[in-house]
Amino acid sequence: MTNLLLSVDAGTIDWSRAQFALTAIYHWLFVPLTLGLAVIMGIVETCYYRTRKQFWKTAAKFWQKLFGVNFAMGVATGIILEFEFGTNWSNYSWFVGDIFGAPLAIEGIIAFFMESTFVAVMFFGWKKVSAGFHLASTWLTGLGATISAWWILVANAWMQNPVAFHFNADTMRNEMNLDSFAEIALSPFAVMKFCHTVTSSWIIGAVFVLAVSCYYLLKKRETELAKESIKIACSVGLVASLLAFYTGDESAYQVAKVQPMKLAAMEALYNGGTDQPLTLIAAVPPFSQPDYANEQEPAMRIGIPNALSFLATHDFHGYVAGVNDIMRGGYVNHKGEIEPSVDEKIARGRNAITALQTYRKAKKEDDKKGMEARFTFFHLDGTLKTFWQL
Repeated sequence: MTNLLLSVDAGTIDWSRAQFALTAIYHWLFVPLTLGLAVIMGIVETCYYRTRKQFWKTAAKFWQKLFGVNFAMGVATGIILEFEFGTNWSNYSWFVGDIFGAPLAIEGIIAFFMESTFVAVMFFGWKKVSAGFHLASTWLTGLGATISAWWILVANAWMQNPVAFHFNADTMRNEMNLDSFAEIALSPFAVMKFCHTVTSSWIIGAVFVLAVSCYYLLKKRETELAKESIKIACSVGLVASLLAFYTGDESAYQVAKVQPMKLAAMEALYNGGTDQPLTLIAAVPPFSQPDYANEQEPAMRIGIPNALSFLATHDFHGYVAGVNDIMRGGYVNHKGEIEPSVDEKIARGRNAITALQTYRKAKKEDDKKGMEARFTFFHLDGTLKTFWQL
């Protein structure tokens, strides 16, 4: 009989990443537009409720139809995306499920069912409920979609900056600290990520409405609808743009503190320093992995002088670490500490793994002295977290 061994090779990982990325790309095409259109159609129906003009009711129904198409596609791709956490990344889901799964479960139980309920009233309740209740349903549909985005971004923010958890050496899982759910749900990383995502989505909705309205103007069709929609879209877009400037700046500042490697990769910044420019265009090879140890700056790089230093440190002359700097370590990080090199972090991680193995073996043999390795492991938990974030 042939022995069948379960193996995970690079092909499996690559295909899992590709499938997840493809689903996420399509999901993200519809979600921001849905959040943005929710505000537009809410304002339009509010105009109808206040004036009771048939024109505004017709306009509200028009934008609600476009909202409905995007809403349906966003829900379909979003459900698939959540299932893929279990199918493609089952080990990750098991390892952090006590923390990562909580906001996703709340999103499904509260936000998803809220928006699903009121979207039905919004589409089919024009002749069945009062104008006030229908208006409330329209706004609650948008609010439900926004709350849904909140909990999803809470889960995503925890992946980017894990807080309020500990590693349980007995269960081999990361677990949420007692009475720490609020710390996860209201972490500064989650709050700013949510605010920037939502305000950016309002911009997308405003641009979409503006584009559709301009098309109607060019075709000389429904000109009144187009003109009034343009006024609303421009107002929403202006306010959202100002808010997005602030939230984007704060979000970049947080990324620079907790994910310096991500920032360096986004900016094609290999060798950092002070007075760093914000990259606009960089000639980076798209189909080859750079040799980071010997990589120089991209052959062609156009940037805004000192802008990256300001975004990352709120100082035009601030220091921003590049890929090579992070690999070598030795610079002062945002905590005022000397950043260890990648090799040092790997060594600390190996020490922690050795301590964990010692503890588990001692526990199995009921060796009290050997079980003291548990305290060594918990002492190294912080360095493991640093290595994970890198």
